[in-house]
Amino acid sequence: MKPVTILRDIDPKKFEALTRRFAELAGHSVMVGIPEAENGRTDEGEIGSAGILAVHEFGAPEMGIPERSVVRRSIRENVGKYRKLNLQNLRKVVRGEMSVAQALGILGAVAAGDVQLTIRNADLAPLKPETIRRKGSSKPLIDTGQVIQSITFEVRDA
Repeated sequence: MKPVTILRDIDPKKFEALTRRFAELAGHSVMVGIPEAENGRTDEGEIGSAGILAVHEFGAPEMGIPERSVVRRSIRENVGKYRKLNLQNLRKVVRGEMSVAQALGILGAVAAGDVQLTIRNADLAPLKPETIRRKGSSKPLIDTGQVIQSITFEVRDA
């Protein structure tokens, strides 16, 4: 077996700080959607914005509502971008140029913005003619703007 040569001394304090940053990173996750605090609606008797999003995200066949996934679709379509962003930010975290909270906040803000863009631009299953007449628009999830404005992110403990 060949002996190992140490090319550079490692500062134990820097190594401990790096270990703490990795542990902090592993202890959190980013959630994108509509958290409870943003779930309010101004219309009496309405389900919350999160409920409306969930009905469209997964569909409600018993009510004649097809699946119109915007959250899962957006994340799936942008996963490469998120990996690249995470790699860039991880390097900054390792070098001590950015905190874990900042890195996760950037990821969450970008992902939430992508979901909002998907709602605005995606070719989703069409609305029923009676729904179009009632709301005056043929665009799913765009009516009062409450759902799209409620899309945000949270950094949570894993």
